[in-house]
Amino acid sequence: MRRFHLVALAAVALTCVKSAAVPCGDEICPEGLTCASDHCVDPSVVVSCANHADNDPCNLGAAGSGFCQDGLCIVGRCGDGIINGIEECDGGNLGDKTCLDFGATSPNGLRCGSDCSFDMSGCSSFCGNGVADGNEQCDGTDFANKSCLDYGYYGGALACNTDCTVNFAHCSGRCGDGMIEGFEQCDGTNLNNMSCTTLGHKGSGMVPLTCGSDCAYTPASCTCGGMLCNASQTCIVTSGISSCSP
Repeated sequence: MRRFHLVALAAVALTCVKSAAVPCGDEICPEGLTCASDHCVDPSVVVSCANHADNDPCNLGAAGSGFCQDGLCIVGRCGDGIINGIEECDGGNLGDKTCLDFGATSPNGLRCGSDCSFDMSGCSSFCGNGVADGNEQCDGTDFANKSCLDYGYYGGALACNTDCTVNFAHCSGRCGDGMIEGFEQCDGTNLNNMSCTTLGHKGSGMVPLTCGSDCAYTPASCTCGGMLCNASQTCIVTSGISSCSP
């Protein structure tokens, strides 16, 4: 089966397994799904057949009973007209899905393939056609001419989730991650072990060194009464007012 969206199993997770998005064949499994045989599936489909041989019986609770096949619990059979197990659809039963659910501009054209996976070739556009169109952030390897840099990261490579949203798991470094990278002077509360004193300023009346949202020291940092003292001056406080002296 080309893709598993697991509509029937979404509400029947017997085992709550959450993991970070991971590569799986030509897909990226979103949080909550696991990779099995190069497909993203609900963990319960795998857990039910752990340590079982092919054709051993298995049970998915409300989703029904079935038999283990290639380490997955398969409920029912493709062609019975019922969406069960890991089927996306079955015959004329599309589970109330239309082309619109896959990013198409028209609802018409969605069909069910002989392997009980969606056939979207008749859709005007859809998530999975390899072209980032409509409201899609990406599709396959098409990222609409964007890279990690366009999303505020300093490097790495974008990945595309099965729902045609961008996955940043392989991007690296960005302002706001608390680490000093690239051209950053600071990041959040990480001042790179610097202070007004280590920057060459003296006195007790200075505004403390702080980091801005752009990962640069804020303009008010180390100022004294609204200005920066030169190297020979000291910021002092007289009657509650800071000034450079002498």
